[in-house]
Amino acid sequence: MFLDIFDVEAPGHKTALDAPIAVSRIDVALILIMAALAGYFFIYPLWRSQFFIEIWFTEGWNAYFQDAAASGGHVYPSANTLIVNNYPPLSFYAIGLLGSVLGDNLFVGRALSLISLAVVSIEIFACARILAGGVIGPALGALWYAAIMSHNFTSYVGANDPQLAGEAIMGFGLAWLLRRHKAGERPLGPLLVMVVGGFWKHNMIAVPLTAVVWLLARRGRQAFAPLAFSALAAVAGLAACGWMFGADFFRNLLTERDYSLGHILGNMGHLQWSAPGAVIWLSWVFNNRSLGAKFTSIHVPIALASCLLQWTGDAIFGNAEFDWIIALGIAIGVTCASIETSIVARYIGPSWTRGAVVALLAVRLIATDRQEPLLILMDPQFRRGFEAGEQSVRTEATQVAAIDGEVYCGIKIVCRLAGKPFSVDDFKVGQMLATKRLNRYDLDELLASRRITTFQSNPIGMGSVDTSLAHAIQRARTP
Repeated sequence: MFLDIFDVEAPGHKTALDAPIAVSRIDVALILIMAALAGYFFIYPLWRSQFFIEIWFTEGWNAYFQDAAASGGHVYPSANTLIVNNYPPLSFYAIGLLGSVLGDNLFVGRALSLISLAVVSIEIFACARILAGGVIGPALGALWYAAIMSHNFTSYVGANDPQLAGEAIMGFGLAWLLRRHKAGERPLGPLLVMVVGGFWKHNMIAVPLTAVVWLLARRGRQAFAPLAFSALAAVAGLAACGWMFGADFFRNLLTERDYSLGHILGNMGHLQWSAPGAVIWLSWVFNNRSLGAKFTSIHVPIALASCLLQWTGDAIFGNAEFDWIIALGIAIGVTCASIETSIVARYIGPSWTRGAVVALLAVRLIATDRQEPLLILMDPQFRRGFEAGEQSVRTEATQVAAIDGEVYCGIKIVCRLAGKPFSVDDFKVGQMLATKRLNRYDLDELLASRRITTFQSNPIGMGSVDTSLAHAIQRARTP
């Protein structure tokens, strides 16, 4: 099967997308089950997004640079500051400008994140349908993606972070690429969309790299020109950023970071949530020669390698998994769409085999003590925790505003609400410590010399509440 990947295709060939759609009652029930799970887990990030707390430590960081972009300020700080911006510029200008029209960047970014989750789910459906046809398989893959993201990546879903919107840009490029490839049309437009995505967020490498390998494998020399042109577009974009922002752009983008294989070990445990999906796909792909099997045989390994490579860096967290989760969503979609070729389906039929797949995926999603949607409904203490967190942020902002000079806030939205400039970036000083450029004593001396006051915030301002369902039940039973 893997050798078949490199068979150059004739343009305009027929695929499973052209086949008629057949839906059984069992399949409809499976879609409803997965849709219910996706909707259930989505309740929490949607509900939480209303509170003025710092959901993830990059929320305030992003908001500061979005403010700077919207006001014409410096988006890329100079080297002698204690802050850094190692993200490309597009997201700051887009969200900053939207925030200047619609309201606080913090909440605009959160709304964009929630919308982007739905958009990426639709794109996964489109990709799986183009590759394998039908609606049942693509729908199951897309809904699984929405469910696992809403449940296991709550630091990002509904947070002011550009990653999900960037994935939506990349996902659009991928779906468009597969559609144009199927029709025998030129891939330049989708490749340029991926270039734009790279200037929104730079760590989404699995989709463009998969596109390169796929085009070279399936189109041979015909892929050279569009790939070369899109590479030139990326270089031109970097040159434009260098002209607009100067050397500080590259200095910030290439900020020194500590790297170690040990960091991978610290993150690998989180792969347990997506492991059932990977096992399901692996059990199917080795016995399948369909277009979907060939594509996912490229996409899934590249996405996993991308995730592990990024995890070698210090302070790299769950967003490194996003490409991997998208790849698995498409893989689950094409697997369920072509499940009749699996060994199990020969004995129990495709619908019941899809039922077994959904059961495995669903059990892994719900087999956890973290059930925030239930806590929203049944635990007043859980709800009050977020209200208290917002009150804490507002109270601390009043305290910080009364402090003379610059302030180093652990919760950035506190300093931002207080009207203080962004003075100290936890990531930059953390990496200065990790790479031995500074020790703790030197950092304290540096802050003192710059007359920067350190303010200790209450962790509740970051939504640090008890999410254990067992604890909530125990509290309810206690008189």
